[in-house]
Amino acid sequence: MALIQRFVLITSALAAICSSGSSHGADPLSFSGKARLGSEYQSNVNISALQQASGQSDSATLLEAELAASWQASANFKLDAGYSIQNKAYRQASDFDTRLQLAYVDASYQLGQHSVGANIYHANAQLDSAAFLKLNQASLYTMVSGSDTWFIRPALTMAKKVFARNDERDASTFSASADSFWFSESGQHFFSIGLVWEDESSRDNVFSYTAPGARAKLSHRFTLWQYQQQLQLGARVSQRDYQTAERADTQAVVEASWQVSLNQRFAVIGKVEHGDFSSTIDSADYRETRSALLLQLGF
Repeated sequence: MALIQRFVLITSALAAICSSGSSHGADPLSFSGKARLGSEYQSNVNISALQQASGQSDSATLLEAELAASWQASANFKLDAGYSIQNKAYRQASDFDTRLQLAYVDASYQLGQHSVGANIYHANAQLDSAAFLKLNQASLYTMVSGSDTWFIRPALTMAKKVFARNDERDASTFSASADSFWFSESGQHFFSIGLVWEDESSRDNVFSYTAPGARAKLSHRFTLWQYQQQLQLGARVSQRDYQTAERADTQAVVEASWQVSLNQRFAVIGKVEHGDFSSTIDSADYRETRSALLLQLGF
């Protein structure tokens, strides 16, 4: 599921970036949490994990929550863990209602200016209140410091997907990636660009593929109208080459988000995303645009 993979990637990258910084003087054990409530409009309601689109637009209520804990066990060793849940309920297309739960543990060790780490993730997705997909994933990574503001993060990842009602799509996935991060001196801005290669072997070979891809992200924090704000832009593209000669897919997504902090606890978040999913298979060839507005409580 694209949403699961995206969440895992973002969470893993953020954990690795945080582990590369110094924690001297910080509390050895810390907790944080966020809750979000809002609405999303989707121009083409779909199930991305199955590459199936309804061709119909709809709006949905979003309810999200996440908890995170971080333990600086020693000057060099850090352990992070977290849990999140996202519930999406459509007004009309209730067959596409989803609930996604994700839990992870990430351990990293600082070696001078560099760090090495490993993490495991478990995700459980429901579709229309019924079991849909389980994902188990494990990764090894390192964060290499090129300078005080430049980092390179190579990673190797193995995953297992199990579908409750589509066992022919059960799959094992191996991927290799390398992302480069550039930070401003103040740490308020960063730019990242990365390459990824994915090999997915499904129970039914018709769904097996290899996929080279690329991704980029830009984040900018600033103060405007006396409010702290964050603007993020992102893009990703992948080319799926299926084992069957009859199919090839190209997936391209661009996205933007704008967060305005009203105070230390509350923030308003706006998001927009456009995806172009081109395929030689008609059922997997579609376009979609999403926009969302959420109120966030942080603690």
